[in-house]
Amino acid sequence: MYSRIAEQRKKLGLSQEELAIRLKISQKSISKYERGDRRPSYETLLGMSTIFGVSVDYLLGNDTSIDSLSEPQLQFGGYENSIKYWIDKTGMGYSEVALKLNITEDVLRDYIEDRIAIPYSILEMLSDICEVSTDCLLGLATQSRERDLDNILPFKYDYCIAKRIRNMCDNQIGVTSSFLENLLSLSSKEIYYLIEYGFVPHVDTILKLSTYFNVSTDYLLCKNNIQDEKMLSTYRQLNDDNKDIILGEAKKALRDQRYKESVAADEVLKRTGTTNSVK
Repeated sequence: MYSRIAEQRKKLGLSQEELAIRLKISQKSISKYERGDRRPSYETLLGMSTIFGVSVDYLLGNDTSIDSLSEPQLQFGGYENSIKYWIDKTGMGYSEVALKLNITEDVLRDYIEDRIAIPYSILEMLSDICEVSTDCLLGLATQSRERDLDNILPFKYDYCIAKRIRNMCDNQIGVTSSFLENLLSLSSKEIYYLIEYGFVPHVDTILKLSTYFNVSTDYLLCKNNIQDEKMLSTYRQLNDDNKDIILGEAKKALRDQRYKESVAADEVLKRTGTTNSVK
């Protein structure tokens, strides 16, 4: 694996420092990856995969084929890159947009030419600058969605979901990008969108991930925390009789809680000289 990182870097004529800048990590990290002293995170591997034009599995040594990833196809409307199209529509120059994004113009051009996958934070800021929804920026929709009642562009990707799924992948042996492609019937690009941006193309994706990782869909969608998930997991393992007992105890605890809250509220009202009549 580690020799392949150095091999692909040298093929592109990049120094360790230049590769580190593109990946937004330190040069020391690149050096440790290539020596085998440290394993890159899944996010870093995806970035390398995009830069080198090879699969993550190839970098990991799980695939002997050096076949490049499929070339980016023409986006909706015939534009080779939707990001370039929408930036041009703003009338701003690349240097001005790069300044707003707090990155260099060279890095912005790398995003535009798809040499580096655009990070979530940059994608979100660019959505606001170009005033188009994120799915449209990536060529997943033919036109931008309208702003909602709060004047917010909808279809913001959920980075919390992406982070949670990434953590589960990192903690599970054998979960490679090709494995996820087969498990979820998604393309390599869609897998990247899922891991980096939290983009879920279909509810079936969440259901399959839930089954494979043995967690609830609420946990995958960040609707509950790890403590809640552990409680739910324990509850699911109980038989019906024990589940009825737990539900009964939970209902009793809720009644007691509401009673105590009501008593506390009455005490406050008495001290203020008001009443709390309940019909």
